[in-house]
Amino acid sequence: MAYGGRVTINGSGSSSDAVPTGVGRTALMVAAMRAAETRRADRLFDDPYAADFLQASGGDPFGSENAGGGEGFADIWANFANYAPIRTRFFDEYLREATRGIRQVVIVAAGLDTRAFRLGWAADVTVYELDSAEVLGFKQRVLDGCGAKPEGRRVAVAVDLREEWGSALVAAGFDAGEPSAWLVEGLVSYLTPEQNDRLLGAISGLAVSGSRISVEYLHVDAVALMGRAMSVAAGEDVESMWSGCGIGEASAVWLDRFGWDSEAFDAFERSIAYGRELPPPGDTPIDRFTAAARNGFVIARRR
Repeated sequence: MAYGGRVTINGSGSSSDAVPTGVGRTALMVAAMRAAETRRADRLFDDPYAADFLQASGGDPFGSENAGGGEGFADIWANFANYAPIRTRFFDEYLREATRGIRQVVIVAAGLDTRAFRLGWAADVTVYELDSAEVLGFKQRVLDGCGAKPEGRRVAVAVDLREEWGSALVAAGFDAGEPSAWLVEGLVSYLTPEQNDRLLGAISGLAVSGSRISVEYLHVDAVALMGRAMSVAAGEDVESMWSGCGIGEASAVWLDRFGWDSEAFDAFERSIAYGRELPPPGDTPIDRFTAAARNGFVIARRR
């Protein structure tokens, strides 16, 4: 039975006309990168809706117009624009492989992710998207305007990931007795080590043996470099946004504590495999952050 077009939003309400603000605004930065990648003849993935999110938000607030306003911002955008397509392609491949046997996918802090529409899911795969009501409301309005239909079944669950959210996911239909595949992309740098522990603990409590997870791992030191680089580019102190955030131990140690066997992947090596070699880093704070982030792709299996 085909599930195309079946979309549910659970959780507290929010105006679907609102453009994401605060941390939710970073979803637009990712959409800008994905739109730019989609325009390339040698693109590593195709996101047909990324440009629509930007248009609905009033344009790209992170692209060429602002990049030209200061050398620091241009450097940050160039580094992110080089790295992010590698990240997206890596996680696309992880989910395609994981769903060869797993029928439940949970995308944590899904933002404006459109994998439910573009990865060729089987009809019996359910994709759960966790994010704020504000982000999911805006996203749904744009997707409805495009006539977008998910390839499997998509269930959007509005939650605050800093609070308890597992019960909302189960209420939305997630079966904690069946294996699941989880994706945590672009989130750990906004949470403290304690909050990241709670997040992984909640996931682990819902993931039975044989479940999979992939994480963009960022140590607290790498996140501190990101904050410093952003402060240099902005000409003001924005470092406090990321103060004390990230994960405080090696990825293998962190995941092992919660019952996962993990393998780490280097983004630079992946970029070579994808035919899009990343440029070698220099010695600016921006470059050092980028170099640190390149080691942060992790895939793990629940014991």
